[in-house]
Amino acid sequence: MALPVTSEALDDVRVLDLSEGVAGPFCTKLLAALGADVISVEAPGRGDRARSYPPFAGDEPHPELSGLFLYLNTGKRSVTLDLAQASGRAIAGRLAGWADIVIEDFAPGQLDAWGLGHEALAAARPGAIVVSVTDYGQSGPYRDWRATDLTALALGGSLYIAGDEDREPLKIGGRPAQFFAGLSAFSGALLALHYRDATGEGQHVDVSMLEGIATAQEYPGAAWAYKREIRVRGPGHAPMFEVGDGYIGLMFPQARWAAFCELIGRPEIEHDPRFEGTRQRRDNMAELSEIIAEWTEGKRKADLYHAVQAVQGPAGYVCTAPDLIESPQFVEREFFSEVDHPASGPLLYPGLPLRFGTERPPLRRAPLLGEHNAEVYGELLGCSAADLARMRGAGVI
Repeated sequence: MALPVTSEALDDVRVLDLSEGVAGPFCTKLLAALGADVISVEAPGRGDRARSYPPFAGDEPHPELSGLFLYLNTGKRSVTLDLAQASGRAIAGRLAGWADIVIEDFAPGQLDAWGLGHEALAAARPGAIVVSVTDYGQSGPYRDWRATDLTALALGGSLYIAGDEDREPLKIGGRPAQFFAGLSAFSGALLALHYRDATGEGQHVDVSMLEGIATAQEYPGAAWAYKREIRVRGPGHAPMFEVGDGYIGLMFPQARWAAFCELIGRPEIEHDPRFEGTRQRRDNMAELSEIIAEWTEGKRKADLYHAVQAVQGPAGYVCTAPDLIESPQFVEREFFSEVDHPASGPLLYPGLPLRFGTERPPLRRAPLLGEHNAEVYGELLGCSAADLARMRGAGVI
């Protein structure tokens, strides 16, 4: 039986988000989409650093118009709070006492130094859950070092196999390591919540961006662990072909090799000694690519993709942004949806990568900076208008 989306699976869960950037906010975005009440704590004045990241709606740099921030913070409430001040940390402690889950991405040991770490929170509330999302994790020789998406991909093993063998490794586009860390934090938070509900015990969930991306590249690690074989970069496994309107990537598993040869009008190469087995095709990929290029030349990538898929062959064309929006697969499943925002106006957003039955959890707009200060500090913590004025005057909020 499908879970009714209107019931919102996490509508009784409260989350304090002390993270910024990509990984932590992506985790809390997913929690919010499933109904959790997420309060995002931002620095007074500048806000979450993602507010400064392009692209900007209307190509106008502005903290309320960052496309990345708007996407990562749907469905949350925003308060401003200066954690560098003791009074700010005291308020954060009160908010942590309200929350079922605290998500944070400070350097290891920082929350402990402030008296806001898991040990301190659990002493006051045994069921406290803290999810820490850091570059390398809470332990190990690199724990105090800094990383970027690029360095995580490099140290996690993914970079070594991306690109051509005779060239430098190529970075995968976007921020995959950070988004993968966010997914890991989301999974860890749900597991810790389930455990707490079953036992009453909280957890400190330690998420390492490096370890997250290392789990996503099984082939090089497995090849070395099992066969002491170093997998090299290059097109031997999945070559790309330039076609009339872009690029398409193809693979040639043995089970579909005969059907593929028939498809391209070259049945005679099925038993060609150069191509008859997986290893032979990989070793002679340059020659095979010349043959395939004759078939792909001038054709449309979508037509090629559909033709190969029709014989159950692995293939994928390289989508541009318009290709994504117009894809019949995304359109049919209503993956993209329009969300209105008081600063940016209506924009098209990617949805969640999951549905309950036929329904997809709806997206609610991202907050303005400090939009919910009065609501949270007043209604939740009982601060008066005079209290708020004093806090603003002192730069605490």
